[in-house]
Parts: sequence; C-alpha cells; structure tokens
Amino acid sequence: MILIAACVHAQVAAPATSEGPGPQPTVATAKDLSSARTPGGKVGLVRGVLKRLDPIHDQLLIHTFGGGDVRIAFDARSQLFTKTTRTRLTSIPVGCVVSVDTVIYGGKLFARSVRTGSSSAIDLSGQLVRYDAVKSQLTLRDATSLESISLRIIPGTMVLNRGQPASLQALSPGMLVRVQFSPTQKVANNVEILAEPGNSFTFEGRIVAVDLRARVLALSEDSDQSVRELAITSLDSASLGLLQEGSDVSIRAEFDGDRYNARSVTVVSRTP
Repeated sequence: MILIAACVHAQVAAPATSEGPGPQPTVATAKDLSSARTPGGKVGLVRGVLKRLDPIHDQLLIHTFGGGDVRIAFDARSQLFTKTTRTRLTSIPVGCVVSVDTVIYGGKLFARSVRTGSSSAIDLSGQLVRYDAVKSQLTLRDATSLESISLRIIPGTMVLNRGQPASLQALSPGMLVRVQFSPTQKVANNVEILAEPGNSFTFEGRIVAVDLRARVLALSEDSDQSVRELAITSLDSASLGLLQEGSDVSIRAEFDGDRYNARSVTVVSRTP
C-alpha cells in the first residue's frame, strides 16, 4: 500500500514539475514607444543652447536664451528635425542651438519635437524692451516664447533701419527688430529695425481667419506666406464687411508699439 501511494503521488506531482515558468511581465521597448501616440496638451516652446544630453535618464539640459537651465525629458516618440531630414532623437551635438516644442507629461516637461540650428549664429525677431548705451546692452522680448533676452553690443554690431544703415542711437523701446547673434557669447552681430511706433505698412495677402469678437484677423502674406495678426478695432462697418475668409485684400496698417492696427481695407481681384 505504501508503494502504491508513492507511485500515485509521483504521477500527480510530475506534471507540476514539468511545467515551464509562468507569464513574464512585459517590458516596453523603444519600438513600442515609437509607435505609441505622442503626448498631447498645450505646447510650449523652449529655445537655447544644448548643454548636455543624458541618454541614461533620457533628459536634455538646455541653457535658454532668456537665462537659466531647463531639463526636458524625451523618449523614442520625440522627433528631431534638421534642415533636410526628420529622424529619431538619439544624439545632438553639445553647443547646438535648439528649439524644443514641449508639453507637460507625467508631471515633467516632455520634448515632442526638437529643431536644431547653427551654433555660430541665430536670427531672432521680437520687440526691443530696452537699450542701455552705457552698458552696451540691448534687451529683446522673443516674439515666439515671450522671454526677455539680453545681448551685448560690440563696435562691429551693424544696425539697419528698414534696410538702410543706421546708428545705435536709433534704437528705442517698442521697436520690432530682427537680431542676428551668437548664442554662446550672446553678442548681437546685426540689428535690423523692422517697425517703429507710428510707422505705416501695407500688407497684401489672403484672409485666413476673422474674429469679430476679439477684433483681429489673420492674414497670409503674399510675400513670404507668413501669417500675420492685425487688429481691426479702428475699421468702420463698411470695411468690416469686406473681411471675408478666403478674400484677397490689401490692408494699410499702423504699428502702435504693440501690434498692427488696420486702417483701411481694399479687396484685390486676382487674375485667373
């Protein structure tokens, strides 16, 4: 009886010992992440110089043009854009100028996309906040990120006023300017004055959108296809009636130091 019981126990226990290990936990791979949906949400912009790329902790350390360092997380879903290609974000040279589209993901800043530029010079457009002739320094508010950036003026800095040579004394707060500068040294090489308060301009293009409640319109300019926002608070009812999405127009506007105010509207007929 003892022998029979031992044989029965062995027959019952044997299948249990012959089974393989149970299901293992799934580990996300780079391929899984690359096919996952990119995090959504309100997109912000961080611009500056890359100080360090940490592939272990998947972090970018960026010294922003406005001053200070910012850490931004990334993974296989983050896209790297250069002038000619679109590739995975694997490595970017330290010292490279970058523009990063960010969202809040998992309580941290996350890079949806990264655009690289030259480390020697960069163009930046914005509004001149202050020019200090004693310190040879100008402060510019970046039009895209609304950060304030301080740049040094050197004897070789060239100033242009709407395409014509000008002196540094022509710089005054409220101007719209385009500055070419060295991001590592923060030295302004060229300063171009685009608009001064009180200047009048004529914009031609196609109306993309009209918001009568906010009293603004978006115009896609014929010259470079860029979209410009114009205030329409000063237009009479007849002119407002001409503002139809998809219409080709010529708009005379005045820059008041804050935005462009439309003064008159003329519908333009396109030849087929």
